[in-house]
Amino acid sequence: MAGPVMHTVTIKGEPDEIYKAISTGKGLGSFWTRDSQAEPKVGSIAKFGFGGPKLELKVAELKPGKLVRWSDAGGFPGWEGTTITWEIAPAKDGGQEVRFSHSGWPEKLPPSELASVNYTWGRVVGRLKKHVETGEVVPYFP
Repeated sequence: MAGPVMHTVTIKGEPDEIYKAISTGKGLGSFWTRDSQAEPKVGSIAKFGFGGPKLELKVAELKPGKLVRWSDAGGFPGWEGTTITWEIAPAKDGGQEVRFSHSGWPEKLPPSELASVNYTWGRVVGRLKKHVETGEVVPYFP
């Protein structure tokens, strides 16, 4: 198995505020892609548009203020069997540490594709930080 893709960022914000940003369509549309449909309900399917095929992710696990986990439900070739996890924990020096991971990549995935996905997720995580800390709506994919 290749990967996982991982990013960690410290955000000056409350856990519930970050959780809302990563678990609702409105929140996700504020930093990831404007075309976001999601609800904080285990078993529901979140849908994300990028001007082409829609990514569908099953909400696999939720712990309010602490964790959001999605599993691939279709739409993006190569993402089959992958899992995306957002963890929120108090940061050592204040604020919240958000630990992002996207795991389960197939071994056959070309390293250049994994690198591209990693770069994009890094930018998206940075937009989450900016959105929570400033309130600005800054989707990476407008």
